[in-house]
Amino acid sequence: MAPAKATPTALEILSTALASSNVIDISMELNEKTVVWVADPQPKLIPVLRQPLAPVNFTWLDFGAHAGTHVDAPFYLFLDKWTTDQIPLDRLIGTCQVIDLTEVADVITSDHLKAHEITRPIVLLRTKNSFDPMEAYNPRHVAMTVEAAEYCIQQGVTTLGFDYQSFERDGSNDVHHAFLSKSVTLVDNLRLKDAAAGEYLFICLPVKVTGIDGAPARAILIDNPELR
Repeated sequence: MAPAKATPTALEILSTALASSNVIDISMELNEKTVVWVADPQPKLIPVLRQPLAPVNFTWLDFGAHAGTHVDAPFYLFLDKWTTDQIPLDRLIGTCQVIDLTEVADVITSDHLKAHEITRPIVLLRTKNSFDPMEAYNPRHVAMTVEAAEYCIQQGVTTLGFDYQSFERDGSNDVHHAFLSKSVTLVDNLRLKDAAAGEYLFICLPVKVTGIDGAPARAILIDNPELR
């Protein structure tokens, strides 16, 4: 009798699937040239120690919690809601839907969203913002209406990814308020240029800084049906 084949481990299954997958990095580079909100200081990467004058290379990071690709927790606007480290991981790992809204020239409305069937609770909105070279803050970036945010919530969206620093242009936080009052997890400053409309495995892991309103994150999409 031939020996029974060993059952592959979860790690082996994942490794095999990843080897045949297209992995898309949808994170923004974070450095001293990264475009941030107009009222925020620029990030600083301070070289405290450098070889050959020191035995190691050591850098001190100095930037806001909402610099680069980052996750907004409800605590950003509500003292009694989740901080970033309290967001359930199933809000940040799972099958997502990328919706292509690159035809929108100004502000995303509910009518724009109604033209697409929302099929997943994790939704990423791909707009013209993803094609911006991000050399300076664009005060006319594609934004979103409160009505559009409320439509997303009505459709069962629990995580919403966007490809700019904010949904608003004027710092009003009205769209943020609509989402965060319902504890929708927000991921800002995604780069979705290389992600066509469709479904992917979404992985976004914010740094586990405790008790605060937001945290930088690395976000990727994995294009492989076996992993959804």
